[in-house]
Amino acid sequence: MITETGRRRRPKELTLEQIGERAGVSRSTVSRVLNDHPDVRPEVRDRVTAVIRETGYRPNQAARALVSSRTGLVGLVMVTEVDELFGDPYYSALVNGIRVGCAEHDLIFAMFPAFGPDGSSDMLSPQITQGFVDGVIVTAGPRSDQLISTLRDRGQHAVVVGHPADDRDLVRVDVENRTGSAMVVAHLCGHGHRRVGFVGPTPEHRFGAERLDGYRAALDAAGVEVDERLVHLDHPDADGGYRAATALLAERPDAIYAATEPMAEGTYRALAEHGLRIPRDVAVASFDGIPRGPRLEPALTTAVQPVFDVGRTAVDLLVGHPDPPTLVVLPTTLRLGASCGCETRPDPST
Repeated sequence: MITETGRRRRPKELTLEQIGERAGVSRSTVSRVLNDHPDVRPEVRDRVTAVIRETGYRPNQAARALVSSRTGLVGLVMVTEVDELFGDPYYSALVNGIRVGCAEHDLIFAMFPAFGPDGSSDMLSPQITQGFVDGVIVTAGPRSDQLISTLRDRGQHAVVVGHPADDRDLVRVDVENRTGSAMVVAHLCGHGHRRVGFVGPTPEHRFGAERLDGYRAALDAAGVEVDERLVHLDHPDADGGYRAATALLAERPDAIYAATEPMAEGTYRALAEHGLRIPRDVAVASFDGIPRGPRLEPALTTAVQPVFDVGRTAVDLLVGHPDPPTLVVLPTTLRLGASCGCETRPDPST
């Protein structure tokens, strides 16, 4: 390829726009092909790949960074312990969405699990405010409140996933926690249940408080008085669900809404230990619906939160630089299983 000055342009100097022009596609499509994104038609992928092979194109992230004063790097900060990070299917789905979002915008990202044995959650803030990353995605939670406040005070370009304790002047993406919970509890009430128990996270987890609000709103709409003796809170994992459900059973609920699927897993265990059958003795429903979540029998009725789309949207917001405060809330959907008493058809894919 010869430039106007007579110099031969090296293949690596081609831009994504130029590759797209040659292939008859957009820049973002070229980026998806380069990052092996699945949502590209085979014929389009073949056309882009042929142009890349013909031109010998090679991405040059370092050169782009020098010209634009940007690194092309997104920092994903998760204030959690390592075993939690790699053992929780929520983080897996979130990271996958962020990965795809970064690929679509020709970015790369690095994960920073930021919670040490001493409980410190502010150890990374000096590093990520010194230009090593173009922006930061932070997951909200009790451990990350201090870090989120520090990033905001220092003017760091950041997007928060979830609902921190102090949500002033932030760009955030979240899911319909209240609406999703109300939808599930209304479904349980539709089966005729009136003593619906709540097994959920302790108050410092804001998503748990929102799901509890949804539970109460659904009962009120169904004309069922909220009995606070049916509300039991604990850590939002399987062990916490087991403890909360075990305590709840003394109140003889006819249904249990577990506000996270790990807590639902603990609820199943508590019911089994007490010789109670699902849904004949106690119906169960939950919130999460995350791929690779717990596989429970009978299949769990749950509000499905679109965690993959949350991660992808977080990247879009980071790139779009909206003025804070900005909140994008993604809808949940109801997925029916047999745990609530519904008759379900076998999945033809199994």
